[in-house]
Amino acid sequence: MSDKGHGDETKNQDFVALPFDSKERWDLIQKCLKKDMKNMEDLNRAIGELHQGKVEFKNAALAKVLKAEEEAESFFQKRTFFAEILPFIQSLVLKLPEAFKERKRLELLKINHPGMRRFSSLQCACLNAAAFFNLLPHGDRCPELSFAFVLQYMPEKVKFLLNYFVRLRTKMPDRYVEIFRNVLPKEKAFDSEKLAESKTPLKPFEVKKRPHMIEDAEGLLQADFANEWIGGGVLQTGCVQEEILFMEKPECLISLFLCQVMQANESITIVGAERFSKHTGYARSTKFAGSFEDKQPLDGKKRISNVVACYDAIIARHTNQFSQGLMLREVNKTYVAVALGDEITIGTKSGEGEAKTPYKFEAFATGNWGCGAFGGDIPLKAMLQWIGCSEAGKDVVYFDFGDRRAAGLGETAANLQKAKVTVGWLWRKLRQHDRRSIHLFKFLDYECKKASSL
Repeated sequence: MSDKGHGDETKNQDFVALPFDSKERWDLIQKCLKKDMKNMEDLNRAIGELHQGKVEFKNAALAKVLKAEEEAESFFQKRTFFAEILPFIQSLVLKLPEAFKERKRLELLKINHPGMRRFSSLQCACLNAAAFFNLLPHGDRCPELSFAFVLQYMPEKVKFLLNYFVRLRTKMPDRYVEIFRNVLPKEKAFDSEKLAESKTPLKPFEVKKRPHMIEDAEGLLQADFANEWIGGGVLQTGCVQEEILFMEKPECLISLFLCQVMQANESITIVGAERFSKHTGYARSTKFAGSFEDKQPLDGKKRISNVVACYDAIIARHTNQFSQGLMLREVNKTYVAVALGDEITIGTKSGEGEAKTPYKFEAFATGNWGCGAFGGDIPLKAMLQWIGCSEAGKDVVYFDFGDRRAAGLGETAANLQKAKVTVGWLWRKLRQHDRRSIHLFKFLDYECKKASSL
């Protein structure tokens, strides 16, 4: 539902333009968004004018939510939306030049170029408000940041977005979000022999069962089981781990505007995104479950003390995910996701009065990475992530989401830790394992007993 007329591709492929880059375009935006909009007809008409009639907008999902919430007497009521929430969203768009201090273009986080972009809460809000009106151009090799599809077809996602704007209208936070692109150079990547010879001890590995969830793991690096196109289907029909995470933390959506598609040696890190909402269910059963108060403290850089590690798994279906090459790919991908620089993971937590307490994210909250629609094997992926985390010096806290395929993981991890085996030992066993004859956990338990008896 994107409007190709507002610049689907930025002329300079290193940058993406903000809506006020063109005076003629910005004059039209100001004219349309300074109008009072009192009902859905006014809103749809204004958006149509913004896009000069090239796209028809009905915002059916938004209309459905407002009608249902009106009947339920909630804070998303239609009269509240048009009297308070929508004017606030309009005002955020109009603040773009002020928020970005007349900087008309933003530099992309490009493939194979490590870098960081820093945004205030206000800047994030202005960009998301522009996405509400489908005003942002589509950066070269980036996902699209537009709420048009959600407002038309995805009523539950509409609730997450409305809650975000309602909360900001109450109080605009004075803090920052940082988005990093991490690149693992070829010379630092692990090959099979390097792993086989590794004497690195396996780091501690703990299994958490339901109802524990990754998003509740404060003080840990938190996994985003990402698509190579950051955000995946968050602004389309997708509603699994990454999409739910980005709906609960809409500041993460800014990464879609700037981050080119991830390569096998890359990851993306989002530091400081606030969680605004809760959810229940998963996939088609996902529901907005109300507002969430994120009480994690700010660090010395005015970022919420939260680090999201975004890393994409292979699409394992119709491939031999047990091949050495694909196993190596997953080890290196995990490593680049968690082997983060001190500028990402070390800061100062705000304490009482003037007190400051140092902190460091030493453990990784992860789970069944790439084991849903992508068809990954849970036992294999758990071991590969353990190897990557151990080489990066990170403990593993594994959330199994109650998946029966993870049965036995805690016991096997405990056996390996008790035997004090190394990364090299585990990698060699993964290469030797024949999945057709024995389950991986049984094989590792057996080999572990053999090693302990020597």
